Amino acid sequence: MKTPQWIKKLGGHAGELFVAAELSKRGIPNVLLPENFSDDDILIADKPGNSLGYVQVKACHPTRSESFILEDSAEEWKTASDNHYVVFVWLGDPEKNEPPRFWIAKKSDVGEACVKHAAHGTNNWERRFYPEDLNPKWENNWKIFGKYVPTIREYLKVNEKGSKKR
Repeated sequence: MKTPQWIKKLGGHAGELFVAAELSKRGIPNVLLPENFSDDDILIADKPGNSLGYVQVKACHPTRSESFILEDSAEEWKTASDNHYVVFVWLGDPEKNEPPRFWIAKKSDVGEACVKHAAHGTNNWERRFYPEDLNPKWENNWKIFGKYVPTIREYLKVNEKGSKKR
């Protein structure tokens, strides 16, 4: 039986929320973008607003699919700016209560992976990536967002403004 579209949307939404939570846990300001915001799901920034980044989330629900599916148009990502990222989220099997897994890369690196995919140069629009196909260096590569993590000075400044003298 084919999976209804609304259930697929819930999986994608869950992936976006997991990524937003992980970014928040690391002190990185972020906001979910509207659904029709082309090729990006989350906007990130450093607290002073000097650095902005865009995150595309690709979620996979292992009970419904064994791979992440990108389209051939993702090959164009190879020219993406350094502030564009992709996070692959393996949601985990809810029956087994598995936690999600994450692979994080610059969008340009994912575009290069799409160009190297076996379907490149064929009429096949699919670029399927199984977890074992993803670069192992990408797994839990949260340090890629280092420039967005607040410095101790920024943290102290925020706390000084927010604290009350007793």
